[in-house]
Amino acid sequence: MMKIPLRIIGQDPVVVPPIPKASAEIAWLAYGFRPFFLVGSLSAVLLMAVWLAILAGLGEARPGLSPIQWHAHEMLFGFGGAVVAGFLLTAVPSWTNLPTPKGLPLGALAALWLVGRLGSWFGGGAGEALDLLFLPVLGWSLAGPLWKAGKVQNLVFLPVLAALWAANLAFWNGHEATSLTLAIYGLLLLIALVGGRVIPFFTQRALGNQPIRHPLLEGLALAGLPVCAALESFPGIAPHWKLGVLAATAAFHLGRLCLWGSPRLLRVPLLWVLYLAYFFLPLGLVLRGLAWMGVGSLSAATHALTVGCIALMCLGMMARVALGHTGRELKPARATVLAFVLMGWAALCRSVVPFFAPQVYQHALWCSGLLWCVSFALFAIVYFPVLTAPRVDGKPG
Repeated sequence: MMKIPLRIIGQDPVVVPPIPKASAEIAWLAYGFRPFFLVGSLSAVLLMAVWLAILAGLGEARPGLSPIQWHAHEMLFGFGGAVVAGFLLTAVPSWTNLPTPKGLPLGALAALWLVGRLGSWFGGGAGEALDLLFLPVLGWSLAGPLWKAGKVQNLVFLPVLAALWAANLAFWNGHEATSLTLAIYGLLLLIALVGGRVIPFFTQRALGNQPIRHPLLEGLALAGLPVCAALESFPGIAPHWKLGVLAATAAFHLGRLCLWGSPRLLRVPLLWVLYLAYFFLPLGLVLRGLAWMGVGSLSAATHALTVGCIALMCLGMMARVALGHTGRELKPARATVLAFVLMGWAALCRSVVPFFAPQVYQHALWCSGLLWCVSFALFAIVYFPVLTAPRVDGKPG
């Protein structure tokens, strides 16, 4: 880099390197995780705050949707869609050695996500169409490098994104309940697919041990989720069949998780948060199976999957990916670890507590919502400078 001498009157010349203004100004568009983890964490706080305000009678959801429908849609397709986009836009270059959108194209994709949120809120045919644009454009931006790399195992993410888009289309065509069920399972399948790659890898890197991956168990765990989605989406399926399949799939995932892990992971916050989040997947499946049999609350069981597994996994993955891809040491700040703990309690308050003690449902709901807001607010505060500044090691990205 050229150095420019700077003379100050009465002093010797001082050599000052020029500040790379351009790179600093667009640092937040240098990689897919940067804008999407930022808007994902901020939207998590804002969407939950709006939901709590609606519950308190301080506002209303958009016309044509019940407050619960709007809340569920935005948490899955809004918040969830942002984090999925940030992760895949960052992971695909690592898997394929080919780039995904950066700079202005990445900014345009983030703007499209934001326009989709506005469309979802204000409604109407145009608003719904804008919301439906994001996932196809995201899939198109990923399809090129995935196809060119020629690795079949990576192409699986494209049909999963297509299934999420189909679920969103079903939502706007009046099939809200089925749509939300399919969206939850679509996100769970993404977590199971990605988790099967990165959680054992992260464990090996951090602890030095070799996680066990049993091919049959891995296959059964992954195949079980679409079967569960089908059983829960179609009417006329006997409750005991639902319980049996959900419990079996839960056992596969729990066994998978146990084979990956080690007691030593409890010393590593960036590991135990991922294991805790993944544990909520089998827990939520079992609770849903019991709820279909008339035991406990189906809503509480659902939130074991959405708050416990999906949201907590998003928080843990965002924390690790942002540190690693900005050249920082993989040691989270104390505030980040506190966010993990608070998010874990938020999941318990929204799922396990009301499932077994429905009489405290309202208290548990408010406690969970407030803990959620504090948790993601802590993440946003800690990671805003991480996501908007250039890498500390001077490398691109």
